[in-house]
Amino acid sequence: MLRFAEEILLLLLDENRGDLTPVPGWSLSCALAGAVLMDLALEDRIDTDLERLILTDATPLGDDLLDPVLAEIAQSEETHPTRFWVEHFAAQADDIREEALSRLAESGIVELEDGGFLALSPQASRVRRYPLNDRETRDDVRLRIMRVLFGDDIPDPHDIVIICLADACGLFERLISADELEQVQERIETISRLDLIGQSIAEAIRESEAPAEIVRLTKPIPKGDRISFTRVLLRNYRRFFIDQYRKLGPIFQVRNPFNRPITVMAGPEALSFYSKHAKTHFRSHEAWSKLNKGFGALRFLFNMDGEEHFRSRRVQTPGFSRAVAEKRVPFLIDLVRREIASWPLGEPVPGTETFQKIIYDLSSNLITNMSVPEYFADVVHLADASFNHTLNHTLTSSNIHFKLLMHTPRMRRARARTDELAAKIIAAHDPKKRGDRDPDLIDDVLDLHRTDPQFLPETDLKMSVLFPLWVSLHTAGHTAPFMFYDLLKHPDLLQRARDEADALFAQGPPTAQGLRALDVIPRILMETLRLHTPAPGLMRTVTNSFELAGCTVPAGEFVIISLASCSNLPEYFPDPERFDIDRFAPPRNEHKQPGVYYPYGIGTHRCLGGYLSEFMIVTIMATILHEVEIALDPPNYKLKTENAPTGHPNKAFKFKVTRRRS
Repeated sequence: MLRFAEEILLLLLDENRGDLTPVPGWSLSCALAGAVLMDLALEDRIDTDLERLILTDATPLGDDLLDPVLAEIAQSEETHPTRFWVEHFAAQADDIREEALSRLAESGIVELEDGGFLALSPQASRVRRYPLNDRETRDDVRLRIMRVLFGDDIPDPHDIVIICLADACGLFERLISADELEQVQERIETISRLDLIGQSIAEAIRESEAPAEIVRLTKPIPKGDRISFTRVLLRNYRRFFIDQYRKLGPIFQVRNPFNRPITVMAGPEALSFYSKHAKTHFRSHEAWSKLNKGFGALRFLFNMDGEEHFRSRRVQTPGFSRAVAEKRVPFLIDLVRREIASWPLGEPVPGTETFQKIIYDLSSNLITNMSVPEYFADVVHLADASFNHTLNHTLTSSNIHFKLLMHTPRMRRARARTDELAAKIIAAHDPKKRGDRDPDLIDDVLDLHRTDPQFLPETDLKMSVLFPLWVSLHTAGHTAPFMFYDLLKHPDLLQRARDEADALFAQGPPTAQGLRALDVIPRILMETLRLHTPAPGLMRTVTNSFELAGCTVPAGEFVIISLASCSNLPEYFPDPERFDIDRFAPPRNEHKQPGVYYPYGIGTHRCLGGYLSEFMIVTIMATILHEVEIALDPPNYKLKTENAPTGHPNKAFKFKVTRRRS
């Protein structure tokens, strides 16, 4: 059965925003506290009168949502007014909310998506009914409540309680217009009088008061060292931000000689804050607007926020999912084998370029169902140059380099070639040509354009079509060579990984299930991601002022959220410079500590293709390790990196294939 707290959250779920309808924090807290108390009353565990809440039965219900509340009431040595308990449990509303959402997800009613988004499951959304068990369902709560308020349906006791709670907490003011509320106010009052216990708890909610605000004297944001973004952010950003965090705390400003100070958020406290408030306090639009203008587009996934970002993200989620690759494992392995066959025996093979090419080929086939290797060099040049100069403009406000860049002969050629590629991809995805092929990411994007050309206009299609390929080059395409280097520098891990790969192939042609069951290779990847975070920082604009570590950050401020600042902190990752895959196994599980491990970003813009990238990289590595013997060239090579637009080994990283398997 659904508890009242779960139904209150479903009542507030806004499917267009992927979140709960905004209501004042204390109002929602009281609604959830009152919901739990009402459930306990209906279970005959408590009773109320005009002055007191009385425990009638302390026997646990076996319910993780209600039993903690019941236990606290039972442990109290005094009898308190109902208002006392409303205020007491309202202070624990976050725990109630998380437990209720978890239960809704487990029951298949809602989906908790990456980035903190909420959505009704497809089945619940289509039929507007929730599964309660194998035989029972319940109509959508908002549908039921609106029928009662605007019709003449006789409400059942369950809906009477929900209406009581929603009215007492002012939720209807956010769910319907002022005119509609005036129209149904008399009916709300009539219905609310039908439940005596509901009246008692509702009255306690109305009388409750939010805790008084503690008046704080905020301090200025600490000033960090003067830097050149070109030298620090593009070469040694991780160490710099860790040093500043150690000296100044989770928020500080770095001073660029050629620009205004930029605020940086770093460390677990800052990342936990950002994770919780990404949707309400931060925006990504300004940071990436320059990239759009360079290609005549209005917006794409990176610079969307709010409802439009959620809508676009939901459309693209299936095409970026790991399942896309899991369906085509034999094809992926065959493609990697063909690439291996092209490597010259005993000759140096360029590390980063080789792995970017493999990732590009895999991604183009998975995402577009097309093989377009002839465009690889142009896509890489366009992506690298555009992202680099967008970062430069965003961090320094310099507009000169971007304008010059867009008109160089090499860039003009790359743009013309990628225009040609985008046109080919779009033409190949004419719905008439799809046949019985499963829709891919491009099909979904183009379907959105056809059904709502105002939301996704033709001018934005090139960015939307090429963006998935660009992103794969800078996530999986840069992570894979780092992982390859880490393997070659640690012979013991190399042997363990090879043994695991050989065991996989010994069972016959590898399957998705077999690849998912691997242990050593995925943990090597996780440690690589810790040391070489593909998304080391986020660029955002503050939309609503906030306080962090005693400092007020005003609306409009440009901030960098340093994701890589936590991955080398010894208090969370002991001996952080050591390559140690046992960090990611029980009992250590260091990556599960709050606020410290976010290789694919955090918050609403967390990378959609993170799981797909991981699956591709694991498949690539298992195949290479099984097929050939490999070694660094030269054997004593020490890694040198470049960090723009994301970190990757430089061109000096090479390897040799010394022996092929028979």
